[in-house]
Amino acid sequence: MTLSFISMMVSLKPMTTSSNQKPAGPADPPGLGDPQTVPQALGRLRVALNDAYLRASRRHDLTPQQAELLCATLRPAPVGSLARTLRCDQSNVTRLVDRAAQRGLIRRRGDQPDGRVTLIELTPQGRKATEAFIDTLEAQLSTLLADWPEERRRAITATLNEIATALDEVRNDVVSSRNEVLTPSSTGGTPRR
Repeated sequence: MTLSFISMMVSLKPMTTSSNQKPAGPADPPGLGDPQTVPQALGRLRVALNDAYLRASRRHDLTPQQAELLCATLRPAPVGSLARTLRCDQSNVTRLVDRAAQRGLIRRRGDQPDGRVTLIELTPQGRKATEAFIDTLEAQLSTLLADWPEERRRAITATLNEIATALDEVRNDVVSSRNEVLTPSSTGGTPRR
């Protein structure tokens, strides 16, 4: 889904304004205003996060996908695990790993307990780039977060984690149902996939 499509989706639902709310003005992104529902707010947040990732990654000469890969590789992991984390096809992650390895940001190494498994890990240069990227992301929120008491930060973090967990569960249910669709065979016997 593209950013412009998400922006359009968020702006399609009519937004009511009460007497104490300011209507969307020229300084506001077109059609966004203040979202009135959780899905609208999440859509607006998604657009803002994509933009924040783009700004931060460009600042460090990375693509947003490379930045996500580096963040996912903070703990060494096999390509398959990274693909699941990034919600990406394994072949795409392999190509991302290849390009990042060519730049000296990550490397492959054999897993000690199981030599058949290849782990992807950050190089010192990759760790430095990842930490700089994360610092840049955090800096984009530093003014806002400086005014928030610790209790509010914990509450927001818990709420965002709760939303992410719920969305992960829905995704897992959809993937499971896709993989486990059973249809009765024509003979009325054992269901088949």
